[in-house]
Amino acid sequence: MTERNLRLTLRSTFTALFAALICVGCLISIPLPGGVPISVQNMFSILAGCTLGGIQGAGAVGLFIVLGAIGLPVFSGAVGGMAILIGPTGGYIWGYFLGALVAGLILGTPHTFEKKFQVAHWLKIALAAFLGYLIVYIPGVPWFRHVVLSNPENNLNSVLTPLSTTGQLKQVLAWTVIPFIPGDLIKLIITVPLAATLRPILARYLYSDEKTEEAELIAAMKAKKERMDAIASKFNGESK
Repeated sequence: MTERNLRLTLRSTFTALFAALICVGCLISIPLPGGVPISVQNMFSILAGCTLGGIQGAGAVGLFIVLGAIGLPVFSGAVGGMAILIGPTGGYIWGYFLGALVAGLILGTPHTFEKKFQVAHWLKIALAAFLGYLIVYIPGVPWFRHVVLSNPENNLNSVLTPLSTTGQLKQVLAWTVIPFIPGDLIKLIITVPLAATLRPILARYLYSDEKTEEAELIAAMKAKKERMDAIASKFNGESK
């Protein structure tokens, strides 16, 4: 097996491992009155994106979603099936995918030169993870409201229906966002050092060697400098 094929195999393996980690997270679930349970699956999903990068991280979450869709009990509360994905909490599960993708795209693939503690790098990870956690709610909140209002048999329907649109939104936020903010902040604090520690370790096995990475980094910096020089030259020419 060539080194390239070995690295591709390792990437697939670690993608599957993170998918398994997200699946195992279904065993840790605390139900709340609003119907959206406290779960660590969002943390494992965002960690996958921050650690593996956008494509690999989102791939891990996508695999988790596929396993749940075919009926394996991997969603929060150890349940599965398409009914969960199109149910009130389904939007949050799709939010896991989007959050991991965005966080991973912001950070990019890991590199072995991410070894030393650098404030700027940790802040970038914190920003990416924060946005990842935030994005989980973007499809989750409106979908929760839509499903509850569309189903008169839902226990929460009678609470939302009499309210105005603004009132409905506030009530949904009270059920599905506000109670989770403290927990998500704790998860964010855990995610940042974990991602910062794991990224250079995984990069050593999943991506090119350090010398190649350094060469690629230097080439990228040179290309960026050339673009900046071209912009500056054009600006100076126009100003004359």
